This record gives sequence, structure tokens and C-alpha cells, in this order.
Amino acid sequence: MSGPAHAVDVLIVGSGASAVNAACPLVQAGLRVRMLDVGHRDERYAPMIPDRAFAEIRSCEPDQHQYFLGDRSCGIAFGHTGAGAQLTPPRQFVCRATDELTPVESDKFFPIESLARGGLAAAWGAGCPPFAEADLAGLPVSLADLAPHYETVAERIGISGARDELLPFLGDLRSMQPAVEIDENAETILRRYVRKRERLNRNGLFVGRPRLAMLSQAHRGREPQRYHDMDFWSDHGRSVYRPQWTLDELCLQENFEYCSGRLVERFVESGGGGVEIQARKLSDGDEERHAGRRIILAAGTLGTARIVLRSLDLHGTRLPLVCNPHTYVAMLNLSMLGRPARDARHSMAQLCAVYAPDGEDGETTVGHLYSYRSLHLFRLAKDSPLPLPQSLQAFRLLVSSLTVLIIQHADEPGPGKNCTLTTGENGAADRLLVAYHSSPEERAAADRIERSMLAGFRAMNCLPLRRVHPGEAASVHYAGTLPMSSEERNLTCDLDGRLRGTAAVHIADGSLFPRLPSRGLTFTMMAQADRIGGLVRDGLKG
Repeated sequence: MSGPAHAVDVLIVGSGASAVNAACPLVQAGLRVRMLDVGHRDERYAPMIPDRAFAEIRSCEPDQHQYFLGDRSCGIAFGHTGAGAQLTPPRQFVCRATDELTPVESDKFFPIESLARGGLAAAWGAGCPPFAEADLAGLPVSLADLAPHYETVAERIGISGARDELLPFLGDLRSMQPAVEIDENAETILRRYVRKRERLNRNGLFVGRPRLAMLSQAHRGREPQRYHDMDFWSDHGRSVYRPQWTLDELCLQENFEYCSGRLVERFVESGGGGVEIQARKLSDGDEERHAGRRIILAAGTLGTARIVLRSLDLHGTRLPLVCNPHTYVAMLNLSMLGRPARDARHSMAQLCAVYAPDGEDGETTVGHLYSYRSLHLFRLAKDSPLPLPQSLQAFRLLVSSLTVLIIQHADEPGPGKNCTLTTGENGAADRLLVAYHSSPEERAAADRIERSMLAGFRAMNCLPLRRVHPGEAASVHYAGTLPMSSEERNLTCDLDGRLRGTAAVHIADGSLFPRLPSRGLTFTMMAQADRIGGLVRDGLKG
């Protein structure tokens, strides 16, 4: 093992959405920060993809198969649509080598993890609905605590949206840019909604523009959305926020150091109040030590769980786990049948739907509507009940009217939802054993919600074709393993994100949230990470 590198103030593990936002307040305060990361990057596909619209590429580019289908046709997903349906060949670096370095064993829960530069958000859908007060009930942190950090993160990453009738459910942001343009498919649905608003609202359904980490105006050296419909394939213009954009800014600072090619395995606290990380260099297998005054773990919910259990020698100990159940609903927008759609569009969510049968203060279910084109029709055709050739013919005729509603349900911890670290045999990597079994009552409740939401969409001339349940881990929203709690319990975190039983180890990723509401976690995770970074800063500077 190599001797310790020069000590720093704060060691951060990971480079994803939580890690870079935890680093910002520390670096801005002049503290010495070192980020340890594996840091895989796409060095093959990005240079191939021209800065042109999807329709132009499909009609003019002779080498398009290289990045649309990928090496060895890796862009063709065989079998059932599962987690990571949007992981096109240029995005597959996000989960490179995780089967080898961070293996999972399960009978039905097959998560996507990332060791990439930028983490999972290097390929996320950019949805940014903040949590409501009710979503934080029981936690030692409130919406008032997070509000200034939502604002800080929103200015840092750039968020667009509209102050429409979803405002009571999604809140407001001072720095919010105007909403990006929606496509004709979404325009016809929204017009229909406006005509039937009173009835739909009475039944609990509200529709408006989504909050997206996507620019409609230039911001921090990034360009506004180009409407090329290539957001699942390339980052030309950098309109969609990726954590690596913030990492690039951090790397310009003298007091920040990014060390890639390192797989963090454990931490060890010293009696003098400091802490040390043991990491393995992937280039040669050598182990090295990194010393600091504090550690912030932001390696992803499952990655952080591995590090904590290994460090505390708790192999075999169960940790709770939650994950938003996920449903795709393919629908035909009958108002668009036979009508051509304009090519200029973006690939992310076009509309947001909130199901709130008990009003603004009750529980809500959030769905997002996508039009479908640049992910290629064969991805849908294989889930069609028709033979593949007939499915492709049908979808070609229907593509302008096709919309996909993605619903992510709330999730609570339960006896059948947990993960356990087991020691690898004969030098193999430790394996994370994951059990995830939702109850019949949870599944029935989700079914009732979906039926109610789809009844509203039928009223808007949207005909549901099929509901697809892509698997227990498909939402890629994992949380709850080391939850923040006001109770003094082992393997929980306090108000500052400090792991109980440690003096210098803080957690800043999804591990902190004991349950998940029906809205994307990433924006709130970034706000919480900014908050925890600020608290660690204050503790060190004070």
C-alpha cells in the first residue's frame, strides 16, 4: 500500500450530482478538497456525433450506425425493457465495469450504478421537481431548511420551467429560466387539457410544464437548447445539465484536486480526529491512502452502503432500501393522428402531470410525458404484441401521435426491501445482496392511481395502449440505506449528514432519504448536498 498523500481538509467520494454540489461551498470557502473517483468517460462516441439535428443525421450521415447502434450493436436491447432504457451507446460509459467492480446479486432487483465522471446524472432525464413539505415529514430537515439550497443549486445548474398551475405543487425559484418550447404533440394535449381543466382538476389531475435542468437561455458558458432531438445521444451546447460541467469549473480552482482511476474501498478514523480513505488504483491495483479532516461520501446510495458496511466491518448487516416503482404507459394522442410533426424539438419531458386527489396539501403522484422519436422505434416495437415487422410498420405510421407517460410512485421502507454486503470469495469483490419485494397493498394502490390518471388522459384524447412495468429497479432512484433521523440509532445520520458512530464521516447522497415521494430525487439530493457541504465548511472554518 502506498503511503498517504498530503492531507487535505475534505475528501469527497464520487463525482455525481451530490458530490460536485457538496464540493462547491467548500471550495468557494478556500478549503482544500480532494475528490476520489473512478471517473469513466466516453472517449469513443462523442467525437463521432455531428452537431446536427436528428432528422438531418438520419437522412444524410453515412456513418450514423456507429453511434446509433454502437459497437457490436450494443444499442439494441434484447429482451424486456428494463432499467436504463435511455442508455444509448454514447451514454453506456455511465455504467461501465460496475458488474465487475460493484457486483449486485438479486432475484429481481437489477440496479444501474455508475463509476463514471458525473455519475448517473451523466445520463439522467434532467427532471427537477423539488420535494414538498409533506415529502420531508419525519425528517430533521424541513422545506425551509432546503429552500435556500434549492435556489443556490438552481442558479448553479440552470433550471427552466413555467409559473403555471403546477406552481402550488412544484414551488417557485427566483432564478428559473422561461420554459423550453414543447413539441406539437404536447401542444395538442395541453390545449385539450385547458378546455377540460375544470373537470380534470375536480378529479385531481393537473397538467403543465415540467421543471427541467435544461437551459432556455445561455448560462455559465453553456448554450440554450438547440431542439435537435439529440439529448439522449450528445451534449453539444451543454444545454442539459451534467455534473461534469460543475466538475470542470471546480478543476479550475487551485484548492481542488480531482483524482480519477481510484476505487474507494473503506475509511478509517484516527484517534486524532482525522480520517483516512483507502482506495485502489485501477491502473495497477496498488492501494493508496488519502488523509483528511472530514469525508463526504457521495458514491451513490448503493456505493456508499458498500463503503460504510466494509469500513465498519458489518458484512451481513441489513440496511433498508427504497426505490420509486416505475411504470411506462404508451399512449396515442388521437388529436395528432395523421398529422406531421415538426422536427425541431428536445428529447426530454414535454409535459408534467400531477395527480392530487386531496388537493395541494395531500399526497401527490407525478408523471412526465415524452414524445418518442430519437430513441428509435425498435425499442418500443419489441414490447408490442404484434410481430416485429408489423410493429415497426405500425409505429412508423403512429410516431407523430405517440406519447409515453412515465409514472414514478412513492415508496416506503418495508420488511422485504433491504441490502446486505457479503464478502467475495477467493479475492473477488464484495457482493451486495439486494432484496426488494413490494407488498400486494402497494401494488394495488399504484394500480388505482394509474387507472385514475389514465382516465384523465382519455378525456384529453390520449388512448392508453399498454402499461409496461420495467422492473423493480427501473426508476434508478435508490435511497434510504443510511437515513437521516432525529433518533439516535446506529447506521443513521444526524441533521448534518454525519454518520452516527463516526466523528468525521458525512453522507450527501440518496442514502439520507428514508422514503421517496413520487417525484425525482436528484434536485433535492443536490440541494441537500449543497447544504451538507455548507455545514461541513462551517464546522471546519469555525
